[in-house]
Amino acid sequence: MTTYGTVRPATRAAKAAAVILTAVSCSVYDASLLENGAAGGGSGGTTSSAGHSGTAGEETSDAGRGGAAHGGSTAGDAGMMDSAGAMESGGDSSEAGNAGSGGAATGGSAGSVAGGGTAGGGGTAGSGNTAGSGNTAGSGGTTGSGGTAGSGTAGSGGSAGSGGSSPTGCAKLTVPLDASADKAHFVISFPSAIDLSSATTAISMHLYVQAGAQGTVFNYVQDSANNWFGVTTASRPLLSSVVGWQTLTFNVGSQPVAGGIVKTDIRRIGIEINAAPATAGWSNPTIVYVDSITVTTPALSFTFDTGSTVSATASGTDVANQVLWLHNGASDTTAASVTLTWQPTCP
Repeated sequence: MTTYGTVRPATRAAKAAAVILTAVSCSVYDASLLENGAAGGGSGGTTSSAGHSGTAGEETSDAGRGGAAHGGSTAGDAGMMDSAGAMESGGDSSEAGNAGSGGAATGGSAGSVAGGGTAGGGGTAGSGNTAGSGNTAGSGGTTGSGGTAGSGTAGSGGSAGSGGSSPTGCAKLTVPLDASADKAHFVISFPSAIDLSSATTAISMHLYVQAGAQGTVFNYVQDSANNWFGVTTASRPLLSSVVGWQTLTFNVGSQPVAGGIVKTDIRRIGIEINAAPATAGWSNPTIVYVDSITVTTPALSFTFDTGSTVSATASGTDVANQVLWLHNGASDTTAASVTLTWQPTCP
């Protein structure tokens, strides 16, 4: 019993010592260290090393918050600019945003209108953020100004097209006119009759009058019986009215029949140069260049690109191979010294 009684007090002493040690331990483990240390790092965000310093840990707390956005307080501000960069695509009130979106679309458009000037300004706003600096691609709108150059080229190309009024290869008709009864006939003959009776049939010739102060020029046709049918007197164009290269058209199909012509039996297409209706003042010689003669319904085309398409020898009978020839019959050509030649260059 006595031995057992001494053991109990010893146990109480041990418990007291444990309480003392526990108190000492609690006083050393200060809650403020927890606040500035691991706790601060916890609220600070992303890295454990940021939470392991004292006052520096407090600074890192801000950096941590910035880090949550883009890593660091200054970087945090840049992160907000990046947020503005995101507003670019939405087209918000941020100038950087507008310039950014202008990089791809507005920049290009401005490039085509004003040579890329506005798009260049957009580039400055784009430098406000790293992502926005992609607006450098927007400054590529300068290539849009190439569109202007392109359209210039296209425009000049159109002028060149209309300026294609200098064909290669022409028949040259030279007719000295010095009396009101003077005329000349230049003819293309067909080996068999053609039908020009369709209402849509027309004959056109592309010509250039180099000298023609007075007189007229027009197309006509003849059938197998040599019946003559041409542009009506009132509709014959004056030589002096043909300026530069022009196309004159004779609506043979729709014109009322006259002179006994049989439109289903046409054997010749001709060009007549006539001194009428003038009584004086002609060009002597009168000179006309013809580049082509075409027919609609049926579709026929006669171009004078080579010398073989023109016969320089006058004839009183049909010339084969559908070439242009000078008809010197007494009732066809009354002017003197008329010539038909070919030349490789035209006015």
